[in-house]
Amino acid sequence: METDINQIIDYYAKASTAFAGMFFEYGEFNNSSIDRRTNPFCGGLVIPLMGNVCFTLDGTEYRIQPGVVIHAGPNMRVSIKGSDHKPWNLAVIHYTIPENEINRLPLFQNHFSFPIGENVKIPDLIQQLLLSQSTPGAFALFKTKLLFTNLLGEFFDSAKRQCADSGSKLAEQVMEYIRQNHAEPITISQTASRFGLDRRRLAALFERHVGMTPSNYLIECRILKAKELLCTSSCPIKQVAECVGYSDSLYFSKAFKKLSGISLSEFRDLMARGADQIQG
Repeated sequence: METDINQIIDYYAKASTAFAGMFFEYGEFNNSSIDRRTNPFCGGLVIPLMGNVCFTLDGTEYRIQPGVVIHAGPNMRVSIKGSDHKPWNLAVIHYTIPENEINRLPLFQNHFSFPIGENVKIPDLIQQLLLSQSTPGAFALFKTKLLFTNLLGEFFDSAKRQCADSGSKLAEQVMEYIRQNHAEPITISQTASRFGLDRRRLAALFERHVGMTPSNYLIECRILKAKELLCTSSCPIKQVAECVGYSDSLYFSKAFKKLSGISLSEFRDLMARGADQIQG
């Protein structure tokens, strides 16, 4: 299954992932090594460390080697064998997400692959993760969680570099412009013109490199700044709206609730209660 790297990053950003264990798979030459099902409760990340491997999930074949990561959903038919006359080695990492997130985040149950290229940090992080999961104690458990998160970060940094081109550099420039000017009454059409694009081409650029529309990116920048102001000041809602680029406080309120899931007043009350508990 082909999945855009921005979709994958969005999935992991929203999922409450929990590391569930890891192990290695080894094989010699091109003899069949595995013919079974994946873990019925976990998602899996398969990282080739050595050799060329033919990896099949529910009938879909992936021919992989170091520089590619495969995601496997729970309870899938899996078979693995070497695709040349050399030994092979895979790291398999299991993770879970809460049951109430599974239907909302369908990538958990799907299989897909994405290229990450060469990254010397990844084998070292895998070895550290293996050692940490075998060490008892609370600190080792905390370190294991951190290593798993860091490993995901390295995957995605490397994957983004694989698809970097002049378009990604332009997308970064536009994002920086929006971040620096989100409090001004800028429009997406004006922003596109500033960079020699029309609105449709800017939208296509963002879809490919950012995974969202430029309008949504602008809204997120404004709402994040609004949350900061709501937490650190007692400014009226109308003034907060104006500080982040909204002249219409009612429109601002609707945008805030749509993105955050709660109203402005509810958010401010929630932050105030949290501050009171800390002080108390």
